[in-house]
Amino acid sequence: MESVESSCVCTSLRMATRSINRLYDRALAEVGVRVTAYSILSRLAEEGPMSVGRLAERLAMERTTCTREVSPLVNAGLVAMTRGSDRRVRMLQLTEFGARKRAEAFPLWEGVQRRLADDFGDTDIISLLERLRRLQASGDRLSPA
Repeated sequence: MESVESSCVCTSLRMATRSINRLYDRALAEVGVRVTAYSILSRLAEEGPMSVGRLAERLAMERTTCTREVSPLVNAGLVAMTRGSDRRVRMLQLTEFGARKRAEAFPLWEGVQRRLADDFGDTDIISLLERLRRLQASGDRLSPA
């Protein structure tokens, strides 16, 4: 079944996102993670411990969605959750197991990145990422606070 073209920016982005998510998820399934989990593990690996709110902000997620996505990672021992100095704040940190899992997943993720660049074109990928950042900034500016 072929997907329908849409002039709606949101619908078109969601359709493209679902397609690309499937591609990454299939590759990362080999090590038992999905692309959303890989993104969370990577952010914690690259930026260090942070609050759930900060992680949500860094990944442009709603806080409740972030909490829902982090919960299975905590249960699996990939991420540790502790209380911050303010008892209401939950701090997240990559565990050693989480760092190993991310390291296992990295070559699979990198392979998908390369396949996409080979198929779509390196220059087009760079341009797409730049335009997506601009589009996200537009959405952020136009959304009521």
